[in-house]
Amino acid sequence: MADSKRRGETIENRWDILYRDYPEVYDEFAGVPYDPPMIEVLHGLFDFKGKKVVDIGSGSGRSTFSIAAYAEHVIGVEPEASMRKIAEEKAKKQGVSNVSFVDGCAEDIPLDTGSVDMVVAITATMYPSEKVIPRFVEEAARVVRGGGAVVSVDVAPGWYGGELAHIIDDPDADPELQTKHRLFVDEHGFSYRDVDQVSMYGSTEKILGTYGFIFGRKAIEHLRKSGQTSITWRFRVYPKRIEK
Repeated sequence: MADSKRRGETIENRWDILYRDYPEVYDEFAGVPYDPPMIEVLHGLFDFKGKKVVDIGSGSGRSTFSIAAYAEHVIGVEPEASMRKIAEEKAKKQGVSNVSFVDGCAEDIPLDTGSVDMVVAITATMYPSEKVIPRFVEEAARVVRGGGAVVSVDVAPGWYGGELAHIIDDPDADPELQTKHRLFVDEHGFSYRDVDQVSMYGSTEKILGTYGFIFGRKAIEHLRKSGQTSITWRFRVYPKRIEK
């Protein structure tokens, strides 16, 4: 874990700073085990076996490598060079040959038309939603072959930060999640289902240095008082089959 004193106690929900300046903290946060694992949930719903999959907002590659355990090939699309560097180093170190990482984003997927079987975006940054999500849906539908699927996963409305949403009390979080739901379901015809998960940090030090560092002082204060080392979440899965 990076030195919390050197980096400061918290970034107070500034995900842009996290992605840019603290990729090692993001990687540790993303690597916390969840029960059940989201990739296993998605594999049960859509079956990655033998498929070419695009992982949008792949970050440090955690989701990419998890999908690659099932899929034929996975392309991680990530705009932050620091994140791609971590992912590429991991792939080389672990000898994972069925992954690749490219510079790109949700609204500009750098792949050929009809070249993949699935597009998956797991808590990918799509802000501002009103601008990015319509473009993402268009781009994802373009690169997917007929009969393929586009799947976006995000925190369910009212669950930003998981069970501590009421403590974090970020005034911008829930309206943004509600907007995402409206755009995917009401305007672009996606269905949805909710999945409850528990993230297990294992120690007070780790939950403070990752979850607390990201979500702010109110969360840190609560975690220090309560001593809890796990967080319950509710995620919303938005799937759509693409017929051409």
